[in-house]
Amino acid sequence: MEEVYQKELAEAAEVLKRGGLVAFPTDTVFGVMARMEDEAACRRIYALKGREEKKPLQVLVADLESALGLTELGELRDRFLRLAEAFWPGGLTVVVPGRNIPPWISQDGSVGLRMPDHPWLRELLRRVGGYAAATSLNRSGEPPVRTEAEARAFAVDYVFPGEAGGLASSVVDLRTGEVLREGAIPKEALRPYLRDA
Repeated sequence: MEEVYQKELAEAAEVLKRGGLVAFPTDTVFGVMARMEDEAACRRIYALKGREEKKPLQVLVADLESALGLTELGELRDRFLRLAEAFWPGGLTVVVPGRNIPPWISQDGSVGLRMPDHPWLRELLRRVGGYAAATSLNRSGEPPVRTEAEARAFAVDYVFPGEAGGLASSVVDLRTGEVLREGAIPKEALRPYLRDA
């Protein structure tokens, strides 16, 4: 990996490890992230957004191994792997049964996982254990942030430089086979992967 953002990666990782919030441009929209295990930091995300605490946070993962470590897939494993192979890294969040997911992330034990198509972000995730809790950076009900300048208006502890890529991620619930939100990936492209092969 190029040297260009090494200083920023080190600073952002340190902020996360200290319990801070980092705003980060992704391949979809600007996100805000915290260590998943840090309840106080995750609750700051809800406060920052004005978000209902019953709405789960997403978990961004650096790689497939990190994703599998957070899941209890059972008979959904093959379907999950087909989806991941087709659409990761990229703009797809997959909701699956979780493993050891804290209640401030998800109240029903499920987890929405996404591997971003952004090498710097995946490197940052690797530096803090392979994953982090995240959601779009915006006030609830308002459009997502797309620029570094907009991100700096929010009360986060570090803003990683850059601009965001485009549409919010599509969200599928692998437990029910439903497309919960159509975003970066069209429903028609997802549906074949949500049925038995």
